[in-house]
Amino acid sequence: MPLFVTFGSSSYRDNIDLSRAEFYARLRKGRDLPSTSQPSPEMFEEAFASQPEEEILCITISSHLSGTINSARTAAGRLERKHVEVFDSRSASGGLGLLVLQAAKLAGEGATMQTLLSELERRRSAQRLFACIPDLSHLQRTGRIGRAQAALGTLMRIVPVLGLDDGQVVAREQVRTFSRAQETMLDLALEGLDAARARFIIMHTNAPELAAANTERLMRRLNGVRPQLLETWEAGPVIATHGGPGAVGICVG
Repeated sequence: MPLFVTFGSSSYRDNIDLSRAEFYARLRKGRDLPSTSQPSPEMFEEAFASQPEEEILCITISSHLSGTINSARTAAGRLERKHVEVFDSRSASGGLGLLVLQAAKLAGEGATMQTLLSELERRRSAQRLFACIPDLSHLQRTGRIGRAQAALGTLMRIVPVLGLDDGQVVAREQVRTFSRAQETMLDLALEGLDAARARFIIMHTNAPELAAANTERLMRRLNGVRPQLLETWEAGPVIATHGGPGAVGICVG
């Protein structure tokens, strides 16, 4: 279910009405940042009603980052003939994607709804997501951090390593260079990890070379151990609106 990106008076469904290339082109040209908004309950209701299954599992972006889950719950309450479970991923981007992939795999194997929910809760509690943001101005302008905090970071040349703590964005470490921030991000991701059983998603916002460099760093640290999954994903325009282009992150779960 796409979220919306709005430039001026025009709203676009993320990666449907507006491609990522078009988004970044408009972001470079415009003086004002776009805004973002959640899908409506009616959109969820239409999507739920279109499914032939009587049981539906809907996994949403963290309720601390978006009101999307409220729209989904409202829509679920309007349907009398279907049983809809709405699950808060408490994550975003690659973290949300990993949970969706696992749920789809289990559903394809015939798992019950209760089994799906129990497994998602287990994986959600074990999942970790970290990111490095080179420019704090986007977070400040979209209200995710205060003006004073952004100014202090810029003046002091502090680069935060952000993480998700129960679905909320927190600063896990603060270092002096973007290069050091990336190393710290990997330190946190690999802390106490059984690499052979891990699944990794390297995420980026219009920075494929940066993602590739961090994948190489990660592989060197794994020292020949092959994880269960290692993929690179580009985060969508909604994430890029808040984090800006040139950000990189890692999710392990």
